[in-house]
Amino acid sequence: MPKKRIAILSGLLIVMMLISACSVFEGDPTLTPIFVTATPEFIIVTNTYTPAPTAILAPTLPEDSVAANFTPQPPTLTPTRQITMTPTFTPTPTDTPVTPGAVGFVPVGAVPGVVAAGTCPTPPMGGFQNIYTSNPTLASQLACPVGQAVPVQTAFQSFERGTMIWVSSVGTTNQSGIYVLYANSTYQRFADTWRDGVDPSSTGLVAPSPNLQEPIRGFGKVWRESGGVKDGLGWANNLESGGTGYIQTFERGEMLYITQTGQSYILITGAPGVWSAVAVPY
Repeated sequence: MPKKRIAILSGLLIVMMLISACSVFEGDPTLTPIFVTATPEFIIVTNTYTPAPTAILAPTLPEDSVAANFTPQPPTLTPTRQITMTPTFTPTPTDTPVTPGAVGFVPVGAVPGVVAAGTCPTPPMGGFQNIYTSNPTLASQLACPVGQAVPVQTAFQSFERGTMIWVSSVGTTNQSGIYVLYANSTYQRFADTWRDGVDPSSTGLVAPSPNLQEPIRGFGKVWRESGGVKDGLGWANNLESGGTGYIQTFERGEMLYITQTGQSYILITGAPGVWSAVAVPY
């Protein structure tokens, strides 16, 4: 019980005792009751909620100076491997180089020009026309004919690494010539300068094996005296054989057909000259 209430009740008791004492000495007076009401006091305690501060994360923006000086950089590109184009062979419009020791022909024909179908003044003839028109690349390499096809006498001999072909006339020049066809598809053309009674037919060289032999006459002279021919061809592995054929000259080469093999030879001048053969008769 609170002290204040106890004090009030104690005071009431004292007053009642005094009143009782007065009644003893003075008689019974009329008493007017006094009601003392104690008003309780209530103390209300209120807890005030104070929320704790909540941390707010704000994005950090670049300063204006940084943003102003920012320059986007282009991506770094990794270069890919370049494709190297392989050039195709185009014969150089020059005469076949001649090995020292033999006399070669000067270029035969006109200045090379651009070939278009049907524009050549003189067309290829016989089987040569079939070969020429069926292969545009070959036609471009040979260019136009510079003379008609002419019949010729021919000689043929095979070697370890190639062939020799003699013709009685290179086109319409009336000058006999010798073609040296190597196994690597290159060739050389020489003038036939062998003279019977002046030049030896043979020098008696001993071949390294019984089935090989030294070439004779015009073939032998080119083979012995033209540096590189003997090493390129090796020794003859068969006898020389005669026959006939046809030849037609072009601005950048010749076509030659011989009966010994039944083939037409396409000879394109260059450095070096290149040859091929097809089984197409004239």
